[in-house]
Amino acid sequence: MEKIDWNKIKTTIKKWKPGEYVRQTSIVVIGVLITFVGSELVTRCSEQADIKSTMLLIGDELKSNRKNFEEIMSEFSEDERLSALLVEHDMDIRSIPEDSLKQFRFILGHIRSYSYTQNALDILKSSMLMQKISDKELLLSLTEIYETLEGCKLTMNGYYDMKEEAFHPFYLSLTDEQISTVNEGGWEAWEIYVSDKKLRNFLRIPQKYFTPDYRKRVGQKLDKMIRTIEEKYGSK
Repeated sequence: MEKIDWNKIKTTIKKWKPGEYVRQTSIVVIGVLITFVGSELVTRCSEQADIKSTMLLIGDELKSNRKNFEEIMSEFSEDERLSALLVEHDMDIRSIPEDSLKQFRFILGHIRSYSYTQNALDILKSSMLMQKISDKELLLSLTEIYETLEGCKLTMNGYYDMKEEAFHPFYLSLTDEQISTVNEGGWEAWEIYVSDKKLRNFLRIPQKYFTPDYRKRVGQKLDKMIRTIEEKYGSK
């Protein structure tokens, strides 16, 4: 490697006039600033792209959670209809059209559970991206919507736990003849069901388990957040 001649460099600098020195120094400073600003812009662009990508993942995740919520609520609505029918007739089975009862003949054995995912939200939380999002109101609303989903999970799974606790011990206590009867789902089947105090009391619960507008309110919250994300970050 060629050796740097520092004496030559010093001589060159000494020959510079004051204006030339300032000009040369300015060029160096400007170059450093341009490099710094350019690097900062690249970093910001990369961060914004990552934020957008993550928020779109969250949007897709909320759509999936929305679908799962509708499915479990549709399933629950059948229990709700049965409960309302029985309560309307004050558990007087023979006063209900037998065909109406038969459509519910297998419903007591339907035990479900509700779950939601928050993997995309966890990615946002575990990264430094959340701190880079200036819209704190959006972040607060996002946190609240996942808290709503958690509430749905606890409430819905609590209901199906009660259902399982009420139905399974009762069903296991039936004779072969009774099992054959309940599988038919007619008047005699439901008279067997309501003869059990615990099961009869449980059957009163679904019709009042949720407030009338619960399903609508949760659905609207999810839809609003999905729209907000798409309006702010676009769509895939």
